[in-house]
Amino acid sequence: MSKKIGLALGGGAARGIAHIPLLEAIDELGVAPAKISGTSIGALVGAAYASGVSGKELREHTTSVLAKKLDAAKRLFKHSQGDIRDLVNFSFRHPTQVDGLNLTKLALPDGVVENIEDTKIDFSVTATDFYTGSEVTIKSGPLKDAVAASIAIPGVIQAPDINGRLVIDGAMVNPLPMDHVCDDVDILIAIDVTGGPVEVEGARPGYTDLALGVTQIMQHSITRLHCAKYKPDIYLAPPVNPFRAYEFFKVIEILAAGDAVKEQFKRDLARLLE
Repeated sequence: MSKKIGLALGGGAARGIAHIPLLEAIDELGVAPAKISGTSIGALVGAAYASGVSGKELREHTTSVLAKKLDAAKRLFKHSQGDIRDLVNFSFRHPTQVDGLNLTKLALPDGVVENIEDTKIDFSVTATDFYTGSEVTIKSGPLKDAVAASIAIPGVIQAPDINGRLVIDGAMVNPLPMDHVCDDVDILIAIDVTGGPVEVEGARPGYTDLALGVTQIMQHSITRLHCAKYKPDIYLAPPVNPFRAYEFFKVIEILAAGDAVKEQFKRDLARLLE
């Protein structure tokens, strides 16, 4: 009987592109996870993969969208309605923010299912209830809404309400949701793309890098506690530290960071599958 795999895909903004080569590795071994949970960028990548989009197809899609800045800009601001106002909220009551649901629709490839319960692989998304500070686990309903909620960075990306609640980035409370895929599996895989601040000699980090670095420190602390509790069989952290959270246009370099650990990951997983 084949072994069941639980796969947790963590948050890390642009660094999450490094998830893709590791999904390719799973495909190349001819296996599929029994269940996947994703948060933030891990929810975005996981939504496509759980819907049946292969790792290779994800690489091709992501590269085509992001490798050329001009083409990516056209894709972002020239969608079905042809109106930038559909993507960005220009309200006087609220700061200008990217509309998370429109962004999700633009970022995901063709072939993604409408509802979470229709994914080919059992899938869950994590988000954070802003007012209670508690984790929100989404296992049913519109998939794109759930992903948009999970990637919502306060003040930057606006999320749709989930069950009437204001939700934000799932990585705030659970940056690597291995606890949602650890039951009834034989192999637990946790892919951590949080990254961390990189010291540059003679330079001080700016305000944005400081704010992101503080968040990364917090998320690493949560992940260490979860690793001690849930004990993943494979914990993998691709070398994504050199990339800032918003450097999506460095797609080729971030994919290469995933490629750097891909073969070792395949060997480790193959050994556990034997």
